[in-house]
Amino acid sequence: MSLFERLARLRATRGEAAARPEAACSAPAAARPTPGSFQGSMAAREGAPGVRAFARRSPVPAARFGASEVQTACGSFCRRARPLAVAPPAFLGRPERILTNLKLVWGVGPVTEAALKAQGVRSLTDLQEHPRWGEEARRVLALISARRAAELRRRGASDAEILGLFRPHEVACLDIETTGLWGNQPLFLVGLLRLEGERPVLEQLFARHYSEERALLTYLAEVLAEVKALVTFNGKRFDLPYIEQRFIYHGLPQPEELFHVDLYFHARRLPQNLPNHRLVTLEEYLLGMEREGDVPGYLVPSIYHRFVETGEPELLLPVLEHNAQDVLSLARLLHLVGREGGRGCADAVRSG
Repeated sequence: MSLFERLARLRATRGEAAARPEAACSAPAAARPTPGSFQGSMAAREGAPGVRAFARRSPVPAARFGASEVQTACGSFCRRARPLAVAPPAFLGRPERILTNLKLVWGVGPVTEAALKAQGVRSLTDLQEHPRWGEEARRVLALISARRAAELRRRGASDAEILGLFRPHEVACLDIETTGLWGNQPLFLVGLLRLEGERPVLEQLFARHYSEERALLTYLAEVLAEVKALVTFNGKRFDLPYIEQRFIYHGLPQPEELFHVDLYFHARRLPQNLPNHRLVTLEEYLLGMEREGDVPGYLVPSIYHRFVETGEPELLLPVLEHNAQDVLSLARLLHLVGREGGRGCADAVRSG
């Protein structure tokens, strides 16, 4: 049997296994501890004589964190939710914003757009009857109707214009906390801000032990299936690749790719002479707020490891607050994608 035939048979076998319902929560081969890996070192510690077997400790009750316990086919984890009092940003769900951008039509630049608008062509809807640009305008309108965000972005649509195509409940702010900088180490906390019903809710999913990460990820996949757009800060380089690697590690199907707005790149375009573009710096200079007693990010992994070892919920509470502040700041800074509606962004995240 040739190498290619062996690979084809292996792919087919894996595909059949993934199709079975029980396969999603069975431990993949990739998840077995290997020497030198984080999981391998944990397994070695648990089995070594004279070392406290903290992996077998009973989980801390979810109520100790003001959370509820969520049961999945892959096990349990904690979910903490806090409703917010005010409506989400006003500029979401405004498709008319993108309709006025005639430059989405190939061949129409700023000069041509100005000339067309001087002739009374105010939107792509008006332009679709134009003898020269009509066919291409209809093509763009079809992309807008289908919400083909990637193609519209390639044509030059701004993030604010594309976000206007999504209803508020289809957009979520996301931030994660992990045990390292690379995806070969577990994540243990995912913070989300999204609509539940008519109210924004700050939702935190967290694992009390490394073994609860798999259950957390299966629930996260369900959450991401309900939204169409994500807002992060440096998520393009960290949060989303990290989540992808953890899904791969656990052998879970990857969530569908979503439209993604990374506020870090918008912050870098700011004209202000800022010392840096860290999230806490933007909070101070743009929002006029300063965190007190915040946990430095570099201490988060060691705090979590200590929590797993001791089971003391007081260790994890400051990390949960740190993550909550990160997620709330994402919503407050949404005006960076377009100045219009900036005040609404800030008002929308005051706690109720």
